[in-house]
Amino acid sequence: MQDSRINYVVVGAFVSAMLVAFVVVISVLAGRTGATDNYYTVYDNVTGIKYGTQVFYEGYQIGQVASIEPLASDKAVLFKVNLEVKRGWRIPEDSLARATVSGLLSAMTVDIRGGRSVQLIAPGGQIKGVSATNFFATLSELGAQFGDLSTESLKPMLNNLNHLIIDFDNATRDRLPGILKDAQTVVGALAHDAPEITASLKRSSALLETDVLKPENRKHIDATLASVDKATSDIATMTAQLDETRRAINHATASIDKIIQNNAGNVDEAIRDMRYTLGTAARYADDIAQNADETSRNLAEFSRALRENPGLIISGSAPADQAKSRK
Repeated sequence: MQDSRINYVVVGAFVSAMLVAFVVVISVLAGRTGATDNYYTVYDNVTGIKYGTQVFYEGYQIGQVASIEPLASDKAVLFKVNLEVKRGWRIPEDSLARATVSGLLSAMTVDIRGGRSVQLIAPGGQIKGVSATNFFATLSELGAQFGDLSTESLKPMLNNLNHLIIDFDNATRDRLPGILKDAQTVVGALAHDAPEITASLKRSSALLETDVLKPENRKHIDATLASVDKATSDIATMTAQLDETRRAINHATASIDKIIQNNAGNVDEAIRDMRYTLGTAARYADDIAQNADETSRNLAEFSRALRENPGLIISGSAPADQAKSRK
């Protein structure tokens, strides 16, 4: 009876030890073996992230995901991912919490890439998050786009190319014999006239060398080329002078415009004075004309009197009529 009790105690102790070891192993695997600090990050997509997802810092496991909370927003729905990290772990404020997959068949993890800042994120603070890219979703989207491209673009293009090849083949089949016959005729004519063409080219070359390119003609050609070069240089010089003249004219025009702008007040004042003078002269023009007319008549009368009696200049009056005194 006592032996059976001892057996029960041993079995119970063994089972209890196994339960404790199982709990310890589960805690170690879950990363909840000690005190932790809470942080959070925000993603717009949490595919593959759930409670217990492992959190790494530069590849070293430091905690796990504690919970996920949706955050309502005017633009889109975001997700707040709460992280449990080993207490006292130093995380620079420019660190990035990237949701990533280490392998093609691996589970999603949160990998924190440490920054270079000396400022640390306080417990409870936010770690800037970078959402994961779903490889299979991207591949599926790419496949769908390729299918649309194949249906909407490649097939019509291939059909058009096929029709073009068929039309070209039909046109070639109908016209190729005539084209080959014409080509054969042209080749035969060239073969028949080739010796004459060659002889003509030789004669032209000899004539060019003996007559056109004689030494005296070469001298004339060189002189002509030199004259052309000199004329080109003179034209370039004239163009430069014309440009200089144009710049001088532009400068003079600008100076005149500046003078006019600077003396606009004086010019207006002179115009106003001239207008006043002309107006005054216009008002007294009739009187001046009348006086000039009277003066002209007086001068005419005076001239007539002098012609009749030049002695008026000395005596000042007409001489007595001698004929009357004698009577």
